[in-house]
Amino acid sequence: MKRLFLFCFAAALCSAQGPKIFIVTDMEGVGGVNNADEQLLPGQRRYEESRRLLTGEVNAAVVGALEAGASQVVIWDGHDASRSLSIDEIHPRAQLIQGRDTPADYYLAERLYDGIMFVGQHAMAQAKGGVLAHSQSFSVQNIFLNGRLVGETGQVAAIAGYFDIPVIMLSGDQAACEEMLGLQPKAEIVAVKRLVGTSSTLSLSHAEAKAQIQTAARRAVTRVKEFAPWKISGPVEMKIESFPGKPGVSTTALSRAEEKQFSPRTVVYRGRNVLEVYQRWLGE
Repeated sequence: MKRLFLFCFAAALCSAQGPKIFIVTDMEGVGGVNNADEQLLPGQRRYEESRRLLTGEVNAAVVGALEAGASQVVIWDGHDASRSLSIDEIHPRAQLIQGRDTPADYYLAERLYDGIMFVGQHAMAQAKGGVLAHSQSFSVQNIFLNGRLVGETGQVAAIAGYFDIPVIMLSGDQAACEEMLGLQPKAEIVAVKRLVGTSSTLSLSHAEAKAQIQTAARRAVTRVKEFAPWKISGPVEMKIESFPGKPGVSTTALSRAEEKQFSPRTVVYRGRNVLEVYQRWLGE
């Protein structure tokens, strides 16, 4: 009995000391999702199917992380103002962040987590071979951080890097995986689909996608100490360009001398570091 007690105590202690993982979700990169008119928003014909597929992929990542010894897994519902996931459908050992008005820190803090994972991620706007590729909005053409073109993956990686947290894994379309490797060459990736023709996709079965995501998540958490955060040295400049004829650049936060609107299509935000730039961009 004493030996059993010590074993259980040691197992609990090991679990409590395991890596803490933050999962960022989206929907456009989920396997089987390829139609913006039917699959991305509440009320569309196949939206509930998309939710089910996203939930399955997310839970597979949670299982993989836990198998590798993660002590905590927090999921950020990152699609459509956090209205895509349900607390009663996610893995019972995971926690879920939902709510509008995403803060500039992306719910992160100094070393709050040991690694960031992306599930259901799409590539940046205009990415070659991207499926439903965009950056925040389908109206945005380009986003640059200190002259480097980034999408949503790069933006999260930049904020995570500011807080000394590395990105370690991504599942999504093939173009999104390639984008991830440009930021973190050691990352575990799972391409659940790729573009075929001009707008069609070739996807893994849902069962196979979940199996590969679970394996990649397990490897990523096992290797978590091998990854380094992506750091952007200050000062930092963010430039956002919208497509011609599609005004998508917000000017509501242009209240400081450091922030400039160069044209109806281009706005620049500047700060001492990337977090300060995001605070100005989001009007905090």
